Amino acid sequence: MKKYISEIINNPLFSGSLIMVIGSNSANFLNLVYHFILGKMLGPSSYGEFAAIISLVGLLGIIPASLSLVVIKYISMAKSSMEILTLIDWFKTQALKISLIFSVVIFITSPLISSFLHINKVIYLILVAFSFLFSIQSLLNRAILQGLLKFKEMVISIVTENGFKLLISALLIYLGFQVGGAISGFVVSIILGWYITDFYLRYQRKQKKVKINLRQMLAFAMPVFVQSFAITSLYSSDVILVKHFFSSYDAGIYSALSTLGKIIFFGAGPIGAVMFPLISQRHAKGVEYRKIFIYSLLVTLILATFVLLIYWLLPKVVINLLYGVAYLNAANLLVWFGIFIALFTLSSLLITFHISLGHTKVVWLSVVASIAQIVAVWFYHGSLLTVIIISILVTALLLGSLLIYSSYEKGSL
Repeated sequence: MKKYISEIINNPLFSGSLIMVIGSNSANFLNLVYHFILGKMLGPSSYGEFAAIISLVGLLGIIPASLSLVVIKYISMAKSSMEILTLIDWFKTQALKISLIFSVVIFITSPLISSFLHINKVIYLILVAFSFLFSIQSLLNRAILQGLLKFKEMVISIVTENGFKLLISALLIYLGFQVGGAISGFVVSIILGWYITDFYLRYQRKQKKVKINLRQMLAFAMPVFVQSFAITSLYSSDVILVKHFFSSYDAGIYSALSTLGKIIFFGAGPIGAVMFPLISQRHAKGVEYRKIFIYSLLVTLILATFVLLIYWLLPKVVINLLYGVAYLNAANLLVWFGIFIALFTLSSLLITFHISLGHTKVVWLSVVASIAQIVAVWFYHGSLLTVIIISILVTALLLGSLLIYSSYEKGSL
């Protein structure tokens, strides 16, 4: 027994996860408090508008987010410090180009996006466009830190960014700026997050170049992009579609459910974040990696089950405590949304595992699931419960398909 416990403690997944779980969940806690406070200060209608914009940011950030896994994989697999330095320089150049393109495209299309989401002030979308100048580069820097297994530095940047986001946004809303204040605080915190991550990587610059296998990198990047698009869509498109089809009040209620449900995903997320570079690195060296996945799966199951029990037994207490009485209509839906996110979290972990091994065909299962969710919600949205049940069915089928795929794919489980 002592040997088994010692094996777990000495496992890099444990030490890395300890930093990531404590640090990232501290950041996630701040992010949740941020949503809870803004939900109370803004009220259901304004909060629904704000949450739709944040969900949109998530969907628009799919392309740069998908590149994160590429960066993590190639940085963690690099065979020399010179190769690492070359990759960092190259990735930074590409990130700057992508951030400029994104900002311009969002700025031009902001009137159309504003009309679809029934948002009265286009300036909110213009601020979002500006934020992409920094958020994409910050995202890259964190991926590099993760690939280098520098989890502490990565966590510090996230905690600081989320802390200032909470303080600035709450202050601006208190001063009467409402949704505009929330968006402004969001943008300022992103700039701060970029500055901190860039500081940690400044020493890496101005190094001798070596050749990069761009074709091989793109062959991996494309399916990863498809996977990121599908996964992000599964937990964002529902919020956006509810904002489009339902009243502002219902959209606010659903946004509160979404935030509470994502506690499961936020809680388990650091496990997969640590698992990915470790398995990728071990697989490249031909070292045993399956135990790392098993540990990751067990911890994720335990966290998801614990939160679901709370949502099942104390839904009104949770909502009243975190959002207030204005959101109590969400109580009977909370456990259902929790089930959806639990299934989604387990599916996401399995997909991340396969991508770390280079099994890119698995991404098409998530693509089918994301399209099915959007089509089903578009045609069947009689109530908020209907939307949630559709998401549960889609993610349950996705998880089942992934388990079947894992049992047949060579070199996985």
